[in-house]
Amino acid sequence: MYIAETETSREWNIEKNNIKFPYEIMFKGALDYSGSLKSIIKTWRRLNSLNPDVIIISGYAHVTCWAGFLWAKSYRKKVILWSASNQHDRDRSFLKEKLKGFFVKRCDAANVYGKRSKDYVAKLGMNPNKILIKGNVTDNFFYYTKTMEARTVKVALCKQFNVPSHNFVYIGRFSTEKNLLFLLNAYAELDTDDWGLILVGNGPLGKDIASYIRRHAIENVFLPGFKQKEEIPQYLAVSDVFVLPSISETWGLVINEAMASSLPVLISNRCGCYPDLIKEGVNGFSFDPFNQRELFTIMKEIVNGKHDLIKMGRASLEIIKEYNPEKAAKIIVETIRFVLSDHK
Repeated sequence: MYIAETETSREWNIEKNNIKFPYEIMFKGALDYSGSLKSIIKTWRRLNSLNPDVIIISGYAHVTCWAGFLWAKSYRKKVILWSASNQHDRDRSFLKEKLKGFFVKRCDAANVYGKRSKDYVAKLGMNPNKILIKGNVTDNFFYYTKTMEARTVKVALCKQFNVPSHNFVYIGRFSTEKNLLFLLNAYAELDTDDWGLILVGNGPLGKDIASYIRRHAIENVFLPGFKQKEEIPQYLAVSDVFVLPSISETWGLVINEAMASSLPVLISNRCGCYPDLIKEGVNGFSFDPFNQRELFTIMKEIVNGKHDLIKMGRASLEIIKEYNPEKAAKIIVETIRFVLSDHK
């Protein structure tokens, strides 16, 4: 059961024809416009009709999550929490943490993205033995095959996009937590004509980012705008290193996509995926998103040819092979069996 079709902050096309399992969408349009009381009533009624043995609830941020949780508790059904959050992804308030703790302690098990998510759910009060890491996964095959295909015409693509033959790339929203000015300042210090910086995306800071680049005369920065999934592999193909400088990031699924495209990755140590996906110096590097000199130093070493980027990209590909939908599905099934066994 999907609450809504999309969110106002997202520009993705929703390919409903590609969804191969039974589903329903409670409200047309954006999540932001789904009324609270309507959401609660509709969730309760649909659960009464479906009468599931197990409810898997994706977090606790929306009223429908709480409606599902309370329905399950009322009818003595099992609850599995899916949690992406970690201790570092945002500031925490005492009252909200208490409320989350009430929710988490009463769930029968949890599936989480990674190590940091597991630590956070355990901190909120769940027995660590009931928390299974399913990973956060994407379509590795799509990103690998499409990027490799595009890479065979890399020279032509570089000319088409008007970018250098070597590039750092960022893909994501242009918003405060993504820390793009930090990345721009580190890149500007490189003072190189041989490497470009491609910032793919859009968002509330889009105009501010473009204005900042012009005011500070930062050269070789390219802003192709927002791109749909099908277009992304072309930008990964003309790039050599992926960078995610976020100060707040529950996971960072775009890192999976870059690694599946056989790219080395530079990741802020605030990103949820950092402990799981980064092997320092093997497939990339982490950095403090408040220490510009640290990121500049890593980028400078890359520009100066001190790292074997091809070898690091292959290492990325090997690591991300373990993060696939098939493995995640097996863990989800294992978790369902766990809660239905009444294992304490």
